[in-house]
Amino acid sequence: MKGPLSIGIGFSDTGDAEKAAKDAQEMAGTKIGFAILFSSSHYDPTKVYEDTSSVFKDANIIGCTTAGELCNLAKNTTTDSVAVLGIGGARMRTAVGVGTGLSQRGEQAGAEAATSAYQSLNFDPYTMFVGMMHKTPLDLVKMKMFLNVIIPDGLSAGEENFLRGLVTVTGRNSPIIGGSAGDDLDLKKTYQFGNGVYSDAGVLGVITGGIKLGTAIGNSYVPVSGKGAAVTKSKGRTVQEFNNRPAGEVMKELLGVDELTFDLNAQKPLGFKSVDVSNEYVIRSISQENPDGSLNFFSEIPQGVYFSVMETNKELLEKRFSETLRKALSDAGNPKEVGAVVVFNCIYKHLANVRCGCNDFSVIREELGRDVPVIGFNTYGEQGSTSGGAVGHHNQTSSLMIIGNELVSQ
Repeated sequence: MKGPLSIGIGFSDTGDAEKAAKDAQEMAGTKIGFAILFSSSHYDPTKVYEDTSSVFKDANIIGCTTAGELCNLAKNTTTDSVAVLGIGGARMRTAVGVGTGLSQRGEQAGAEAATSAYQSLNFDPYTMFVGMMHKTPLDLVKMKMFLNVIIPDGLSAGEENFLRGLVTVTGRNSPIIGGSAGDDLDLKKTYQFGNGVYSDAGVLGVITGGIKLGTAIGNSYVPVSGKGAAVTKSKGRTVQEFNNRPAGEVMKELLGVDELTFDLNAQKPLGFKSVDVSNEYVIRSISQENPDGSLNFFSEIPQGVYFSVMETNKELLEKRFSETLRKALSDAGNPKEVGAVVVFNCIYKHLANVRCGCNDFSVIREELGRDVPVIGFNTYGEQGSTSGGAVGHHNQTSSLMIIGNELVSQ
């Protein structure tokens, strides 16, 4: 039985977005209605977007510049490339919303993106009704009417506020997944694609139509025994004190070092237990030590939590990524026909893969038993929900989305 979607993927290691889009169009063999586009920041983002949209003339397009591109056609993470996934099919309905000024007005930007997207969504309730027929309550309780894919500016420090504004419109029951745009670790300026080209913005892509969709997040870290402390003073992404002492001083004592370097912060992040029923560790990474001894992080650190110093290895990287993929598949209803896998991979997680000799594409192929279209990028932060449902902005995490080429009624 042919699935409801036609899916194509394209890739160019020379930045030729038009060629990549044409390859995806040819593979799909039908008109593209929705596309995901990831590009190295070394290429002109306006040209990349315009070349892609010239091929997908009527498609909703989301994406961004990255810190590395993922595409199964390359079989490994690349830089200086363009990857595009195109999806066609009458059953899938999509919409795009954008919130601007993310660094200064994050909550308003989140609400604006959600309001704009849902007001423009050509939603067909009959499609969902048909999907619900002959299904048991056990099937229906996990059914997703809408899925929210977000791509915020990774240099805005506004992801948490964007999420807060988003959920004021979407509520708590619509899944959220995504990753923060990058710029190949230049840390100067990132760009977001949302039916146009933006910076300092948050993009939302909404997917609906009774298709099997699933999401999951996961990290590959475990606590280092006896290495931890309590957060006794913090505000937003800055921690002033651990155990009522300067945070930087305590951290260096725990790690036995005189300086908190980029490599050390990447290899030894902090983890604390999620406050929801999942009791999962969520990961936070240090960005820098300040002259006053406080520490800046890439995500918010709540006051009062107890953190552990975390570590990983090759076995954990592969095992946990596989587990996260299985969770996403289960969340999608375990489709027999997986149309595509979308991977939002932290740049620090990628560096750990390189250090330990891991390849996520091999894990995906082994888990699914065959090659499927895979697209993604190395992010400056990841968004998604724990198993207990707590949505957040994370570090050193993989956020995965499964697009099943099946209807929920199957």
